Amino acid sequence: MDPRRAPGAGRALRCALFLALAAVCQQLHPSACAMAADQPDEQARASAADGHIDKELQLAGDYLVGRGLPRNAERAFFWYRKAADQGNADAQDELGYLCLAGSGVKADPVEAVKWFSRAVAGGSLSAKRNMGVMYLKGLGVRRDIPLGLEMLTQAAQKDDPGAENDLGIAYFLGLGAPADHRAAEKWFERAAKQKLPEAEYAMGTLYSVIDDHVHDFPRAAQYLRMAADRGYVPAIHSLGQLLVNHPELPQKPGEATAFLERAAEAGSWRSSAILGILARTGAYAPASPPDACRWFLIAARQGSAEAEPALKNDLAHCKTVLDAQSMDQQSRQANAWLALHDTPVIFLSGSRYLAGNFPLPEVPDLDLSGNR
Repeated sequence: MDPRRAPGAGRALRCALFLALAAVCQQLHPSACAMAADQPDEQARASAADGHIDKELQLAGDYLVGRGLPRNAERAFFWYRKAADQGNADAQDELGYLCLAGSGVKADPVEAVKWFSRAVAGGSLSAKRNMGVMYLKGLGVRRDIPLGLEMLTQAAQKDDPGAENDLGIAYFLGLGAPADHRAAEKWFERAAKQKLPEAEYAMGTLYSVIDDHVHDFPRAAQYLRMAADRGYVPAIHSLGQLLVNHPELPQKPGEATAFLERAAEAGSWRSSAILGILARTGAYAPASPPDACRWFLIAARQGSAEAEPALKNDLAHCKTVLDAQSMDQQSRQANAWLALHDTPVIFLSGSRYLAGNFPLPEVPDLDLSGNR
């Protein structure tokens, strides 16, 4: 496999659904989940937050991303629900996302629509954007592309960056009208100016891999670096791949592989696959067939049905260069690595972008890979 044609290299602007935070008590209403495991500092924070919306929101966000507390999706849901029941539109919007993602509660798109609708009534532009995407994709509601576009446009005209980004995707795909890549770029650029990492990633992708767009690799790297700095994993992967394919771009020693390793640890099977290619070819270090095969095994298990066909030849090649005992050893090491990195994410929790109360993208972003 050529790293320039690594899996996903030609799939433009793949804005992925963040479904990373599985609930421990997923089948229960969050208020029914046992609270006995709280540490004293958690109990103190919970007591201080009760009835104070700002503190409830902060506590919910901290539980959701594991910021100063053990990551716990159902407790995040519990605290967002308390704020939402007091009429807070931001919490209602976040609950809609959690219900859709099945994070802290059983996935239920109809319930998600209920919370998004309440948040829209409370004046949330983010929720209006979310409802627009729900209508565009037919999630929890009958699919209605004109209504979805209208809701996105209303939110975008009030400078909501998420809506601007989604309008860009809609124009790029040609949802409800012929595709218009120039209009798409206009909306992506507007959202990128507001430092939305998904839009910065979109701009970086336009300048690097879209066939009918001018290619400017230094400019692409600039956009991707901004998005990567905000912890957006697709941008971290794309930046690593761009630096591998264009070593003439300014980069620190080992930086390309470091980006790919970060993305791989976040669940990007494509990054793992490229690391396998690099280990096999000896591009950045002496060639190592065992390391290459371990990365290919990791990639195949991360990507499952999507990855296995793309990696079929690479895995077959591994069996020609390693004996059965060595393959078994690499398989066990791959499983051990995966046990340490078992939760795929779209945003890294340590990024500055996740510093606020609401650290998650609320609904599945529209996908420019052609999956509508």
